Amino acid sequence: MSTGLTDRQSAFAFAGPISTMAAMKARRVMQPKYVKMLKQSFTALLLPWFDANNRPMPWRNTRDPYAIWVSEIMLQQTQVATVIPYFERFLRRFPTVADLAAAPPDDVLTLWAGLGYYRRAKHIHNCACTVVNVYGGVFPTDAAALQTLPGIGRYTAAAIASIAADQSVAVLDGNVKRVLARLLAMRVDVSQPAAEARLWDIAENLVPPARPGDYNQAMMELGATVCLPQKPHCDACPVRSLCRAAAIGRQHEIPRRRPTRVTPTLHCAAAAIRCGKRWLLVQRPHEGLWNGLWELPTVWNAPPSGAKAAQKAFCTLLAGKVVKVRPITTLQHQLTHRLINCTLFTGEMTAAQAKAQVQAGRGRWVSRADELPTSRLTVKLIAAAKDGQKGMPPSRLTVLAPSALGRVLTWP
Repeated sequence: MSTGLTDRQSAFAFAGPISTMAAMKARRVMQPKYVKMLKQSFTALLLPWFDANNRPMPWRNTRDPYAIWVSEIMLQQTQVATVIPYFERFLRRFPTVADLAAAPPDDVLTLWAGLGYYRRAKHIHNCACTVVNVYGGVFPTDAAALQTLPGIGRYTAAAIASIAADQSVAVLDGNVKRVLARLLAMRVDVSQPAAEARLWDIAENLVPPARPGDYNQAMMELGATVCLPQKPHCDACPVRSLCRAAAIGRQHEIPRRRPTRVTPTLHCAAAAIRCGKRWLLVQRPHEGLWNGLWELPTVWNAPPSGAKAAQKAFCTLLAGKVVKVRPITTLQHQLTHRLINCTLFTGEMTAAQAKAQVQAGRGRWVSRADELPTSRLTVKLIAAAKDGQKGMPPSRLTVLAPSALGRVLTWP
């Protein structure tokens, strides 16, 4: 039966049988008065559940806005279990925002190595410098002031302000979007601007004046542990009695899923080049994928497949002579939005060639690979190279600056 409504008018309708009555009900539920009525009962059910079931996390033991900020930046697109050891190491190395601001950027990248989304490490250092220079090293706790800092958006600002200073402002991340969409049976793609704007309004109307930080963490916890994307645990949900999607049996269909994207595949060839007990690394440009990190010499533009072609490519890449080049393995590395197929070669460089690189001002010697920030792919490649060179002692690395490579290498 046709509702007589346009797609825009029914954008926030229930995911139930399509009828004029259903659409009218949906609009009534979405009214501010209904949301305000929901607020008290929703909070009364959610907070006791959170008090009894919240997972222990080190950043939940503090009200320090600096520590909360570090945790929120690390948790972006990254799982809690992965973040915890990084968070603890980071705060041991940089216990205050002033310590972080005073650190060389490469030190920050080194501690961040393996956590992914490396632009966050640059934002976090820039933000620390701003806090020191503008706020005298006192981390702000007001949501509006926080949003003026580098790398801090509306969600992160609200998380810090509510948890550290009890400011009654709402958070809205992927987990919270899913909880709210199901709570009100909103059959929408929550990534779309119109839907997101409406969800922000609902979230702000629901956040309580008391314990807003705990409430926001409870919303995120509910989405992360109970109101899951594929198989929600409705039997364990503290607010199931209020959930419209569960009431009409459509929780598995709400929110509307985005079309599946095709994951692009990148192909490259990397060389584990040895000179005695040393290995060669190069630094990537300070933009794009893995910006500023260090890696084995890698050809991304039309990578070679055979030993002879690889030797020629790496000699050109490094403006030096590489010998005994041979392929040893091909590795796959999955990123969030792309897949990388990398063919790994081994090779050797003479002491004279290695010395020439240093004399030309293009490199430096380090004693261990973990002294430099590298991606997980580089760690995997180095491990594979060591497996291919049985009995090789721990290596030292020659490091080339990206300026030495810019004319001969196309980066992805």
